Amino acid sequence: MKLLCLLLALIAAVPQTSFASDETMLWKEVGGWTVAADLTLGSACFVATAFEDRTLFRLGFNFLDKDHPFYILMVNDNWKSLEEGKQYPIELYLDRSKWTVDASAVVFNGEKGLRIDFKDTNLVSEFAVKLGFRADFNGKRIVALSLKNSVKAIDEMIACQKAVDAVLAKQPKPPQSKDPFDAKPDAQTAADPFEL
Repeated sequence: MKLLCLLLALIAAVPQTSFASDETMLWKEVGGWTVAADLTLGSACFVATAFEDRTLFRLGFNFLDKDHPFYILMVNDNWKSLEEGKQYPIELYLDRSKWTVDASAVVFNGEKGLRIDFKDTNLVSEFAVKLGFRADFNGKRIVALSLKNSVKAIDEMIACQKAVDAVLAKQPKPPQSKDPFDAKPDAQTAADPFEL
């Protein structure tokens, strides 16, 4: 609870955006991009924007998945035929750079969309410096986005994460259990033959 209060104070708890869940707090608006922190993803920051066709787009950190610490989320209420949990082969383009990925169909705030989890930091770097983003499925364009102000947005996402990380670093660690039968014994009892 202390952590949530500190994050609320740090991020200034302004109204949630349409990119938000109940555990999302706005950091800043930058040139058409929303920068926010999502507590459900390990207090991870993200950038988001909306398209004229009502597609919502998010790119951010995910600290709950060590193998894939970044994600892209694209949601559109017209994509009703997506089957939650099913994988869809998607081609992503940042100007002329291309990635072929598998996207998972998800439901986000009641809308269907595609989530792409990845670990390639080059994709984030390219996103910041390219002019356009496009996603295709079976040769058909499903998303096209101008990346105007994306450098500023990514810079703010990193600033947001540094601020959140600084708050988290100041939090006291939970006390270690001295119970040798506890499922998570401390280092002194690690050699305990009854360790679970």
